[in-house]
Amino acid sequence: MAAGRGERLTPITDHKPKALVEMSGSLTLLDLAIRSLRATGLEELVIVIGYMGHKVEEALAKQEGIRLIKNPEYWRENGYSLLRAREAVGSEDFILVMGDHLFEPRLASLAASSGPLTLCVDREPRYLPDPDEATKVRLGPGGRVEAIGKSLSTWDAYDTGVFACNELMFWAAEELSKRRFSITISDCVNFLAARGVDFKTADATGLLWSDVDTLDALEHARKEVLPALLKRLGSR
Repeated sequence: MAAGRGERLTPITDHKPKALVEMSGSLTLLDLAIRSLRATGLEELVIVIGYMGHKVEEALAKQEGIRLIKNPEYWRENGYSLLRAREAVGSEDFILVMGDHLFEPRLASLAASSGPLTLCVDREPRYLPDPDEATKVRLGPGGRVEAIGKSLSTWDAYDTGVFACNELMFWAAEELSKRRFSITISDCVNFLAARGVDFKTADATGLLWSDVDTLDALEHARKEVLPALLKRLGSR
């Protein structure tokens, strides 16, 4: 998912989409997400673009194995971007990640090995500057997702933003889009869980991940998270 504007990163995102915010030199958030996915052996990537999408197209013009899908209504939240990806993904199982998250390859590998429908969760996030800002997950029997959202009053773990999915996620997004103007991926998960669909979790506690939503989080990610991630990616 790389369609959002990232208003909380203004003024940086006045001139570029959030996914193209630089972490070090010309290395962007999206570059790092692609590197982590490639390191797991994934060869076919679908990237949903929206705000200033032409700049993402320019940045990825020379990369192979990437299909870009445009979401002209990116302001309808990331659940609608997910629905736009349906034309490229179809009925295939897939890994879903956020273009504004840093995550090590082992996290995507954990999702892939767990199979759909699975959300990777972290009980004790080490790399988040402000866990209160993160999306929370309440677990039910067997560790399945009971509820997910930023405003949960009780929770057991945090959403890493890395999912193993199947076409049921598209069904959820489509059904919700008939009822709401804006939908999120969390809305889709809650929709499925409320209908008795077994949405599993995989424990990613201790693995490296962090989201970059604010200017403070960006500074923290550059100083504290990026060096550790580059080591895991085998970069200097």
